[in-house]
Amino acid sequence: MPSPSFFFQRRFLPLFWVQFLGAFNDNLYKNAMVMLITFQLSLSVEQTGLYITLAAGLFILPFFLFSSIAGQLADHFPKSILIRKIKLIEILIMATGAIGFLSMQLEWLFVALFLMGTQSAFFGPIKYSILPEVLGSDELLRGNALFSGSTFIAILLGTIVGGMGIMLDNGAQVVSGLILFFAILGYGLSLLVPKTELASAKVVIDKNIARSTWQIVQGCRVYKASFFAVLAISWFWFMGAVLLSQIPSFVKFTLQANEQVVVAFLTVFSVGIAMGAMAISSLLKSQLTLRYHPWLLVFMSVFLLLSVAVAGTVNSALLSSEMTLLDLSAFLSMWPQNLSLLFMFALALVGGAYIVPLYTQLQIKTPAVSRARMIAVNNILNAFLMVLSSILIMVGFSFDLSLSTMLLLLGVFNLLMAGWFVRKVRSHNEVVI
Repeated sequence: MPSPSFFFQRRFLPLFWVQFLGAFNDNLYKNAMVMLITFQLSLSVEQTGLYITLAAGLFILPFFLFSSIAGQLADHFPKSILIRKIKLIEILIMATGAIGFLSMQLEWLFVALFLMGTQSAFFGPIKYSILPEVLGSDELLRGNALFSGSTFIAILLGTIVGGMGIMLDNGAQVVSGLILFFAILGYGLSLLVPKTELASAKVVIDKNIARSTWQIVQGCRVYKASFFAVLAISWFWFMGAVLLSQIPSFVKFTLQANEQVVVAFLTVFSVGIAMGAMAISSLLKSQLTLRYHPWLLVFMSVFLLLSVAVAGTVNSALLSSEMTLLDLSAFLSMWPQNLSLLFMFALALVGGAYIVPLYTQLQIKTPAVSRARMIAVNNILNAFLMVLSSILIMVGFSFDLSLSTMLLLLGVFNLLMAGWFVRKVRSHNEVVI
C-alpha cells in the first residue's frame, strides 16, 4: 500500500499545489472573461456567441500548435527547471490579462487567453510525466488520483470565483488582483519543487510545428499499451467536453431549471470525478489493471441514459404550462426528475474511476525518456476530440436534433467503445498489468 503521508512530503506537495493553482487560475480567468463579454462587452446574442466561441478556440489552439515542442522540451531538460520558468511566465501573462480587465479591451483579454493556453500546453507534458520521477511505483496510482481529482475541483472553484468576482461592482479590480496573486503564489510554490534529474540531450527539438507534431504522434504509436491509454483517455475528454459544455442547455431547456441548478450539476460532476478518482486508487491498492474498464464505460452509458430519461418527463410536463424556471429547492423537490442530478453524479463518479488507471498505464508503459512526448500526444488528441465534439454538437443542432437525442446517441456510442475496449485488452496482453 502506498504511504498516505507522501502527500505532505516536499517531493509531492509543492508540485500538487502548483498544478492545482494553475488549473484554478486558468478557469478563474476564463469564466470571468466569458461573464464580462456576456454581460458588458458584447452588444447582441450573435456577438456574444462569436466572442465566446473565439475565446474557446484561442485557448485550445496552442495545444495543437505547441504540444509536440513542449513534449520534446520536457524530455530534453529537467522538468523542475521548466516548471519554474513556466510559472514565472504565468505572472507576465496574468499581468496582460489584468490590463485587459482594467481597460475593458477585448484585444488584451484575447491575447492573454491565447498565451494562457500556450502556457498550459507547455505545462501539460510536465504535469503527468514528472510524477514517476518523484513517486514510487506503489504511490503512482494514488498520485494520479490526487492530480486528476483535484484538477476538476480546481476547475469548479475557478469557474465559480471568476463568475462571481467579475460581477461585483469593482469586479475588474478584484479579478485582476486575484489572477496576479495566484500566479505569484504558484511561482513561489514552484521554487519548492525538488530538483529532478531525468533529461536526455539526445532528444532533438524540432521547431517545425507540423513536422514535429506528425512525427511525435507516429513515434509514440510504437508503444502500443501507452497509445491505447491515450486513445481511451481522449474518449473520456470527448464525453466530458460534451457534458460540461451542454449542462447549462440541458438544465435550462430540458429540466426547465435556472442557473442555481446549473451550478449544482457542475458541482456534483466535479466532486464526482474527484471522489471516483480517489476511490479507484484505494480499491485497486496500487495493483493497476484495466480489466474493469469496459464495465465502467457501460455504467457511464447507463447513468447518462437514465439522467436523460428522467429529465425528459420534466420537459413534457413544464412545456405545457407557463411556469418560470425552477430554482434549486423547487427542482430538488420534483420526483423523479430530481434523480437526473443523482445519475449525473454517479456518471462522474464512474468517470473518475475510469481515468486514473489510464494515466498510470500511460506513465508506466512509456519509457522514461519518451514519457513527456507521450503526454504531449495525449494532449494533442484530447484537444482534437474536444474540438470534434463541439463540431458534432453544432452539426446535430443544424439537423434539428434535440440535445436529449444527441446525449442518448452519446450513450450508445459509449457502449460501442466498451466493446472496442474489450477487444483491445484481449488482443494486447500488455494493456493489462
